[in-house]
Amino acid sequence: MEMTFDDKYVASINYLSNIGRPDYPQDQIGLYSDYIELMILFSGEDGVSFGDILDLFYGEPDERTDAEIRDKEEVFIKRIFSLIDERIVLFADLYPFEKSKNSYFLKRNISDNEKYYVLLLISSQLDIFNLFQSDLTTDFETLSFETLKKFIPTAVVKQFGKNTNYKGNAKDKIKSLSIEIGIPVNNYEINQINEKNNQERGLDVIGWLPFNDNCQNKIVFLGQCACGKRFELKQHDTRRFADYFIFYKTKPQHTLFVPYSLININEGKFYHNYIEEDYLVFERKRMVSLLSGNNIYNQLLSKKLVEKCISF
Repeated sequence: MEMTFDDKYVASINYLSNIGRPDYPQDQIGLYSDYIELMILFSGEDGVSFGDILDLFYGEPDERTDAEIRDKEEVFIKRIFSLIDERIVLFADLYPFEKSKNSYFLKRNISDNEKYYVLLLISSQLDIFNLFQSDLTTDFETLSFETLKKFIPTAVVKQFGKNTNYKGNAKDKIKSLSIEIGIPVNNYEINQINEKNNQERGLDVIGWLPFNDNCQNKIVFLGQCACGKRFELKQHDTRRFADYFIFYKTKPQHTLFVPYSLININEGKFYHNYIEEDYLVFERKRMVSLLSGNNIYNQLLSKKLVEKCISF
């Protein structure tokens, strides 16, 4: 029997409630901050405090607790909440959570712009919301497409992943794309693709800046969408498409879309250490900012899930 929406939702919430302390590496403070934001999302009017998370992760102290160990535990939790405080500043009115009297709450009336944040937060937690994975990843491709359109409004932007309008097998789709961009394919590389391959999983979104001429020299954005926590492993995917086309005098701009918050506002760089050279990254802040004012939210498959979560 197929699970209903409510069945999937309850299963996801039960999974979350049974986690306790997630087993992320301790240096992945951003993942811990995301997890606590989920706890805030479902905390209702009680909110979430430093003490709540300290007790959740390590249990309440007793006479046998070593003071030095407890100090290290508190320092770790402070680092997580410090990052959440940074996000309050970084996202400003695009952030759906607020701090009051040392506790953190979901805002009472959040806007569609703030709902984009909630959707990206949920999309970064596919291990918890795995029963909604198909809708979430499909919507994330749509949001990535809308983000790139907003970022380069003079570009031609197309979806080439799950939501593509290109027909046929992978070879046919790439050849059709080649004609539309005006850049020839590398026939040797294309012929290595199996005829039965209907979707070459290396490109989700593509954009190019057109000129009013037939010259093949142009800027092309090759975009990959990655929701998984090991998103850095997908950075090489678009490089295959750099081989499928014969780019003339300029290299394509490899582009990565992730639902995670990576910007270190103190350093002006990313917190994540595994971003490769020559990559343009659209992470949570950049995507939410560029999606602000976009009315696509009401058309998303995951809208029902987001509304259910914020009404918890």
